[in-house]
Amino acid sequence: MINDRPYEQNWRPIYELSAAVVWFSAMNAAYTLSFFSSLPWVGFILTSSFCATMAVTRLTQALPRWQQQSRLKGKKLALLKLTRQQCQSLQTKNQDQGVWLGWGFEWQRLHGQKAWDLLRSDNLPAKSEKTMGAGWIHGMEEHEETLYQPLEQTQMHTMVIGVPGSGKTRLFDLLVTQAVLRNEPTIIIDPKGDHDLASHTHRSCKLSGNQYRFMKFHPGFPADSIRINLLQNFNRSSELASRISGLMPSGGDNAPFQAFAQKAVDAVVQGYLLCGQRPTLVMIRQGLEGGVTKLLIKALTIVCTLHSPQASNTVQKEVPKGKRNADTIARRWIEFYRDKVMSYAPCTDVEGLISLFEHDRAHYSKMIATLLPALGMLTGGPLARLLSPDPTDIDDLRPCTHTASLIDQNKVMYFGLDSLSDPMVGKAIGQLLLADLAAVAGDRYNYSLNDEKPINLFIDEAAEVLCPQLLSLLNKGRGAKFRLYVATQTLADFEAQLGSEAAAQQFIDNCNHLICLRTQNPDTQKFITDKLPPVRYRYFIRNQGISTDANRPMEFTGNLSEQQLEETGDLFPPQLLGELPNLEYLARLGGGRLLKGRIPIIYSPKP
Repeated sequence: MINDRPYEQNWRPIYELSAAVVWFSAMNAAYTLSFFSSLPWVGFILTSSFCATMAVTRLTQALPRWQQQSRLKGKKLALLKLTRQQCQSLQTKNQDQGVWLGWGFEWQRLHGQKAWDLLRSDNLPAKSEKTMGAGWIHGMEEHEETLYQPLEQTQMHTMVIGVPGSGKTRLFDLLVTQAVLRNEPTIIIDPKGDHDLASHTHRSCKLSGNQYRFMKFHPGFPADSIRINLLQNFNRSSELASRISGLMPSGGDNAPFQAFAQKAVDAVVQGYLLCGQRPTLVMIRQGLEGGVTKLLIKALTIVCTLHSPQASNTVQKEVPKGKRNADTIARRWIEFYRDKVMSYAPCTDVEGLISLFEHDRAHYSKMIATLLPALGMLTGGPLARLLSPDPTDIDDLRPCTHTASLIDQNKVMYFGLDSLSDPMVGKAIGQLLLADLAAVAGDRYNYSLNDEKPINLFIDEAAEVLCPQLLSLLNKGRGAKFRLYVATQTLADFEAQLGSEAAAQQFIDNCNHLICLRTQNPDTQKFITDKLPPVRYRYFIRNQGISTDANRPMEFTGNLSEQQLEETGDLFPPQLLGELPNLEYLARLGGGRLLKGRIPIIYSPKP
């Protein structure tokens, strides 16, 4: 149904400006003639005054249209000097109004109508060679305003999409700065290890008044990195086996190897825990690669001595003096356990180690051969002390910590994974880190108090560290007060990693908010705009014709008609997502808000 409101073409030529020029010329002519004509000057003055009035009227009508068309040139990149006064202002606005998302406006049908008209017209502005994208998109609104997102909405997670160079890092810089200023625990996972993002985060900590909140992990700079045990936090010991076996290729022919490796790792982990030791990656590798004999002897000694104090002496007597090797001692302990202890006090943790010890050695080596290279990469060279730290090592002055401690101490943690140099190691570290954070989230959800601070988790290039634990954080992290910001280049990245469109869709749908910078992928563009409600746009069709009668060739008849029609279209044309300038975005927030915004480049004044 045609709307009763009058429809006027937005981008027609400014006829009022031409009329204003004509009336102004007429005013000057009348005024000039008053000096040369013998006619009464009053008539010329009245005529000149009337022409001046009409010129001003037409100019007033032309000015809004001229301003509207001048906005099609776009906005220049905005710079924001982050001073202490600016930080205090951001802190206040965060608490009162929410997270600041830059400047812009809420995109509505009116803006869609203007964009639709411009795309159909011949007045589409030419793109500049100096700047990327179509700056006219942001010119659909006359007055932009400061955009905010309420803090309570950020717990429903946000996905950021954009090609390299479109502004994802600058957007993260803006969001991270505000999280730091709110004095909340903040964790950044950056597979490529962007130095700017790390230095800007450190700068935010300085401006917040506590630069020691900032901590950094980077495999490429081990001397400047902290030491962190990514196996420190778990709710059940079986989680550690799942994390480590998850580093292996899954599915297809690898499924039996992965299942066996998980069983072997679980037995080793249970053995270390039984002996009172917190397992690390190095310890697990030693237990798998060097055999479980020593660990089995130690575990059996503890279990058997608990129920039979004389067990150690008894076993030592049964070992022949000429055969006191580790394997022989382990077999004697196994016999003692089965004869004296197993019948009334069985221990499944020890029995798992016994099963590994008695397994055929050649078959055992083949079954864990796929896991050992992954463990070897994480426990070789400087990574051995970075990821498997010894808290009692007083010679290593680098901080030694774990994720739960970082959160409890309200730290700002930057994890650069250096995936550009070694993608396999970077991916493995990222997955172990996310699994550890998922365990922390589960612990907070089950046992922590409600007054704990929210945790801000920023993940750049999320497809490179994709794992089941990340999906769990998106599914259930809200209850543990986790706020996730997940960035990627296209939605196809998730599909390539997960292997199916349905799995990728499941992952994406867990993010209630979506911020899209420039993206060239047609499927991504369509995915974003298809979830917006369709609208009806109006336009004119003009028809004209002329005809003659054969019996009266000198008579002509003509017709001229104009018809207003409506057509269903997208609220935001999907192809425009590929033409967004740098640092400009379209945000689809939970609850149906659609924002067109732009963000600043934050910088600090020189000292």
